[in-house]
Amino acid sequence: MTEMKKKWKKIGRYIWELVKGALPSCLMFACAGAVLVLVAMRGEVTELRWSNGKVAWTVICLAAGIAYAAAMAFIGGGNGYEMLVTGNVKRMSEKDMKMSKHVEAKEYRVWKGFVIGGIIALIPLTSGLFFGANQEKVDAMLYDIIFDKETGQGASTGFALLVIVSLFLSGLSLMPFFLSNATIIATYGSARISYYFGCLFALIPIVVVGVMYIVGAYAKRAKNLRKQAIAEASEAAQANREKKINYGALPGTKPKKRK
Repeated sequence: MTEMKKKWKKIGRYIWELVKGALPSCLMFACAGAVLVLVAMRGEVTELRWSNGKVAWTVICLAAGIAYAAAMAFIGGGNGYEMLVTGNVKRMSEKDMKMSKHVEAKEYRVWKGFVIGGIIALIPLTSGLFFGANQEKVDAMLYDIIFDKETGQGASTGFALLVIVSLFLSGLSLMPFFLSNATIIATYGSARISYYFGCLFALIPIVVVGVMYIVGAYAKRAKNLRKQAIAEASEAAQANREKKINYGALPGTKPKKRK
């Protein structure tokens, strides 16, 4: 029973570390998406469609979210490599050796970056599935907003609230398609783009975070090897340096150099 308890505790620690690693990027994607939603909703609601400014803001917000996630993954990979080195030293030493800073769940593993990216991708994936499954209701809401009508085909207040919450949580993956359908509805009277395409956004954090986590670990390894090489070269130079003899500065004690 004790072994089973330790096993579940270890699994729980791994899950917690993965979730903790994903939270900052999740918040950044949500903040960038919220900014995009606020920009898109600025002005009259009947003007809910693409414009040059909204395209620029979409690119900026998307780039900011991806860059932040990449930076956090890079740092996480480097920290994980350092923890792996510490763990290897501990495992190669005596069993009773204690290292207060070592946590096995924080050690670098190739798969961790992709799992962290997968956790980040859960929100856009869920939002994309929700919007895709309720395409007609969402389009009816857009129709009522754009043409300032109440056709009765729109959704209830609860559904509208879910749509707003989803947009703020995953604006980066939904707003491009939301605005595209709004523009198409304003032009042709009906939407033509499926919101299921928003689920493709989930691939971005999985790939970016997974790759940058590995890159961060290898970058830290290369940095440590460079430091080690410099230290070894310095020690070798120190050893080869001629040792100076202190003769006490007394007359006649220092041997004369041969010409």
